[in-house]
Amino acid sequence: MKTKFFVLLLIFVSCGPTESEIQEQIEQAVEQATSTTTTTKYVVQNPLLEEESIAPLVPFEGRYSSFECPDAPPPKEELFLVNLSSIPDENLIQCYNYALSKTIPTEIETLLIIYPVGDYVGELQNNDTPYRGAGFEPVLNENEVSTIYERVLEFYGPECNVEQQAYGIARYAEIGGGQQVQAALCPELSNKKTVIITIDPERKKIPIELQFVFFHEIFHALQIHLPYLDDCLLSDSPEDSFALVEGGANYFAWVTTATLQNIPKEQLMGEWLTFIKHIIAVGESTTEFKDPAIAEKAAIGLYLLVQRGDLDEELLLNATIFSTCNGDYFSSEMMTIARQYWYDAEVVNGKVLFSDQALSK
Repeated sequence: MKTKFFVLLLIFVSCGPTESEIQEQIEQAVEQATSTTTTTKYVVQNPLLEEESIAPLVPFEGRYSSFECPDAPPPKEELFLVNLSSIPDENLIQCYNYALSKTIPTEIETLLIIYPVGDYVGELQNNDTPYRGAGFEPVLNENEVSTIYERVLEFYGPECNVEQQAYGIARYAEIGGGQQVQAALCPELSNKKTVIITIDPERKKIPIELQFVFFHEIFHALQIHLPYLDDCLLSDSPEDSFALVEGGANYFAWVTTATLQNIPKEQLMGEWLTFIKHIIAVGESTTEFKDPAIAEKAAIGLYLLVQRGDLDEELLLNATIFSTCNGDYFSSEMMTIARQYWYDAEVVNGKVLFSDQALSK
């Protein structure tokens, strides 16, 4: 079975550090990210097809035609866009506005960098950046690489010394680095978030997957507090809080994408549960709330809590849960149930049906 996992290490660096401080922060971020990296893409065998068939995340590719969203009121802060892809700027802006229209108002400013890469090549051999992830044939020209660098500096302004981060982002794009990530490059300007998404030839063929990735990362930008990095937690442990942050982004992306593509959300979640159970069955993951596929597992766990009546879905989808530190939303008992029973379900007629024990424990 062929599987590709894209992983990008997030680099969070303060404004104006010395060179030695920058190096120390990068090493710390790399060490931390190594223990909390999240699976961001699969291209896997579809268990419903022939042995040698390769299928996308959701086996509905023929039903989706374009990356589009309905008009929505412009947010207070406009999207700062670096679009080097073939997707029209208008489509990206509309989908960004649509995402914000579904969540609580924030003061967040977002820099979205989206660029193409070529065919998958595996590990990058000439990677001299702090970033680690899947490698592709590079396709950007010198001017496009310079545009990425300059726009990062412009977005954060002179208040933050982000030259090194801007260079790393641009250089990683130049060598064909694959990524989908949200990062706050300057903690002093914590309302400024950077989202970076790459589009490889396979992803380009599947607008629903790209739309899902888009909403997942934009939702991360709207999660004001990332509890596994801040002093605040959503639950009793940083590990559970990390799972909730990733699961929350996946849940929002699933529901939003399903709505836009006119698919019952239960059906899309059923497809994902089938997929996750498959990769567990072939030994590529486990039932534990850990990578690979922590975001997907946690999202199903959140769906279980919603079905039980333990969690208000609206507070999850509109990002209220992530708007304050130490919100009283997830008790240790709830997290225990989510961890132990998220996979205690079957897909029947396209819907996820949890066992009586999972729903009543």
